[in-house]
Amino acid sequence: MPLCDFHVHSTASDGKLSPSRLVEEAARSSLAALALTDHDTLAGVAEARTRANQLGLLFIPAVELSVDLHTGGSAHLLGYFPGVPDSRFLDSDSELQKAVKTVISGRDRRNPEIVSKFRELGFSITMDEVLEEADGAVTGRPHIAAVLVKKGYFSSSREVFDRYLGSGKPAYVNRERLGDFKAVKIIRQAGGLPVLAHPKYIRTEGLKGLEALICSLADAGLSGLEAYYPEQGPEIVSLLEKTAEKRNLLLTGGSDFHGIKRQLPGWNDGSFGVEEELVREFITVCRDSERILNGHTERADEEN
Repeated sequence: MPLCDFHVHSTASDGKLSPSRLVEEAARSSLAALALTDHDTLAGVAEARTRANQLGLLFIPAVELSVDLHTGGSAHLLGYFPGVPDSRFLDSDSELQKAVKTVISGRDRRNPEIVSKFRELGFSITMDEVLEEADGAVTGRPHIAAVLVKKGYFSSSREVFDRYLGSGKPAYVNRERLGDFKAVKIIRQAGGLPVLAHPKYIRTEGLKGLEALICSLADAGLSGLEAYYPEQGPEIVSLLEKTAEKRNLLLTGGSDFHGIKRQLPGWNDGSFGVEEELVREFITVCRDSERILNGHTERADEEN
């Protein structure tokens, strides 16, 4: 059964592989489709699309936005843009790019505060070192963690997050995010499909609370749910599948690969992959939008 992955990160944000390399690995593993979902940026889309077209891979431009939930707490929202002209979501004057800039500004204000907290806690770290680690990409907590690991303070980035960088931990600093309803609207206005990312991480009052949140987001224009995700338990998957059917939502899935815990995505060695059949409706929507011909992406706006 062919596999696909609609959630991976590149060096355009906090991933370790370039957009081109991710596409090449996906093609080498005979993936049916791939989406690049960097945090708060679409900077890697053009490079990834060019390589995907060369290799005949179905590629979906996408972004992962941080949002504040109307119910309290925060979550991530994936925006997919199959068949949408680049100008519609890459134009600096577009509402989507304005929203992305707002989120990035929140990151940029927070990063020095986090570094300052680590210094107060006795760690030797500077913003210059963090920016060097990011190498021009959208800079965030993973880059701070990477610097601390390289300096030998921790054995892994996961340890840094668990002990210091996670929500409520000693070096955590909150930041400005988009409201969830606003983010759904902006993605929709840009011609995209807003999808709730890795629901297992969202703090709600049990499964009933999660279902209620999904239904309120669906009323606001949510298009789908990321049902198939590493270690997302059968109870949550079952709820997501049933809720998607009830509310006419698409189901997606992805590895959330960054290259921090492992050098290559799970579908490279067979340890994780989303079967095409599970997300067939989503793939069909993407293929119809992108007009796949002869194994290459032919954009709808170029046909007319």
